[in-house]
Amino acid sequence: MNRGKRTRTRISIHILAFALFTTVLVVMPPASAELPQGQFYTATVDENIYNGQRGGFEPHILAAPGVDGKEWYYYDSPSGLVSPGLGRRIPGNFWISKDYGETWTHIDKGTIPGVGASGDTFTTVSKDGTIFFTDLYGASASVDTSPDGGQTWYANPGASEYMIDDRQWLDIGPTSSGSQQQTVYFSFNQMSGGGLVMVKTDITTDTPVDDYTWVPCNAGLPITTDVGARDNFAVDQKTGNIYLANFAPGAGELDVWVSTNGGNSFTSHKVTEGDSASIHNIFAVIDTDSDGNVYLTWSSRAHVFLAVSKDQAATWSIYQITQTKSVRTFPWVAGGDAGQVGVAWYESQPGDEGRPDDQTKSWWSLKTAICHNALDENPVFNIITVAPNIHYGGIQTTGTGGGSDRDLGDFLTCNVDSHGRLLISYGNDGDDGPNTKLSYPMFARQIDGPFLKNGTGPVIDYRLSLDGRTAHLSLTNVTDLEGLAITNITVDWGDGSEPVTMNSTTSLSHEYPDKDGRYNLTIQATNELDMRTTALKTVKVSAEGGFTIAGMPGGVVIGGLIVLLAIAAVALKMGKKGDRE
Repeated sequence: MNRGKRTRTRISIHILAFALFTTVLVVMPPASAELPQGQFYTATVDENIYNGQRGGFEPHILAAPGVDGKEWYYYDSPSGLVSPGLGRRIPGNFWISKDYGETWTHIDKGTIPGVGASGDTFTTVSKDGTIFFTDLYGASASVDTSPDGGQTWYANPGASEYMIDDRQWLDIGPTSSGSQQQTVYFSFNQMSGGGLVMVKTDITTDTPVDDYTWVPCNAGLPITTDVGARDNFAVDQKTGNIYLANFAPGAGELDVWVSTNGGNSFTSHKVTEGDSASIHNIFAVIDTDSDGNVYLTWSSRAHVFLAVSKDQAATWSIYQITQTKSVRTFPWVAGGDAGQVGVAWYESQPGDEGRPDDQTKSWWSLKTAICHNALDENPVFNIITVAPNIHYGGIQTTGTGGGSDRDLGDFLTCNVDSHGRLLISYGNDGDDGPNTKLSYPMFARQIDGPFLKNGTGPVIDYRLSLDGRTAHLSLTNVTDLEGLAITNITVDWGDGSEPVTMNSTTSLSHEYPDKDGRYNLTIQATNELDMRTTALKTVKVSAEGGFTIAGMPGGVVIGGLIVLLAIAAVALKMGKKGDRE
């Protein structure tokens, strides 16, 4: 049967009932709403990191193709500018997961003779699985390459061809000429040359990995002459446009530099003005979604902001994501499908204020905001506590200076995998004291939907009838939008009774207590990748036998598709375009 046609029909039949009885989801929340924690899977990537070095420092995660054609997760973290034992230099830490983060393998890149140690790592991967890994080897930045999934490495310690570099970034995208090539872009802060520089190399599937030629972008000139410009960049996977964020404290201006011609030239667009207190941290972070919309995030110490552009960075709408009083730092952004975006950051205890470096007696948590309507006039940000109390004390946000704790490094990162799940890399050092370098590299993966790509996650078609204090629930069909197997369905009636595990054909009844009460009925479906869709229904019961669901009188029969609103909207849009195979 055509699954796309079937799903569209269900929504058209039940969409009114769905809107009526799911008041928890339908009622528009404020600009930001705090949700319960537990919607992310979290794990330590490695507790015994290479040669005794702990690697939570500056962690970065990426979902990209592997050499086997499947999706892999890649995770990098510097080992630090050290040279332990017999003069051996340690390259940056690097892990690969081939099972969506359930297990990780540490990749030993081997000794790179005579080129120093490791700092400022970052990774990008081509569509055929070739890995490009940048590391800061002393005075120069490298781009080392592996064509076979990390087994063999080709060292290129002089890829930048400049001396005295700092904080480099990598990204890859379609070549601007429209060919089947991809272009790898490599930016770094060229301290002696006075600004942020970018180079590039065009690659094809038959280009020898030891024969990449790096050529200067922007006629070899710095894109911006601010030597403090360490902000990152993103390549739009649809157009090949390059978007480079840049906050220049001296000018008091946050800009985005745009190239539409493969880095040959750049044009600056102003996003907003402000000082280092209102546009805080070392990095402003930028990304695009699948439709080419651009997202830029930063914090003001007190709040996290997201700027959205629908016109290639020419104009911007700016939104304050957070509302409550706290200290927030190192936000990172990742785009999914059009208008769908995730932002993650570190947040101190409620009520704190001031500089992150000065919070010497505060616990910090990892927070994220997920938005499915970022292109709307009034986007809604659902804020989730991913991991509470992962760090104690101040967080160093001013580079290598100062006395605060730098164990967590200079940032966390996030990415979106092919199933639309938000991924986050971060550090966790608990209360270990400042600068003891005991931060573990951590990984978080979104569990509960709606996810950040359309057509992903489970859905449940059901019927519910009410008889006094008794509810009768019947599942008429259970599917996954990607055709994945459904492995578990649970029903929690919300009154303290044991949750019930169901299958796709099960019907069951439940009698609520003989007293007045309000209960949250929860129905959850899980697929083979542990992706879940959860729906909450508010049930009000009276001792006299009255029974309502979200304001509807008892005794009626209702049915609906249990799927969060963003997915329902997607399916309706698909119905207008025609059937989906």
